[in-house]
Amino acid sequence: MSNEQSDPGVLESAYRTVTPGYKSHDDTGMDLIGWVVFLGVMTLLFPLIPVFLLVVGVEKLLVRLRKQQ
Repeated sequence: MSNEQSDPGVLESAYRTVTPGYKSHDDTGMDLIGWVVFLGVMTLLFPLIPVFLLVVGVEKLLVRLRKQQ
């Protein structure tokens, strides 16, 4: 071992691999699946927005009534 201090952030040797390199490409199929899932979830949850707002409103009203007592 040498007494010299080496910078740990410097790569001293490259790793050899048999795996081919990855080249980025558009993945339109997965993008489409993501949009379909998103729209499906929004279709199911959108009708629940009035119910959620009603629950939040009733809860705030009850908190105000408890503070007045």
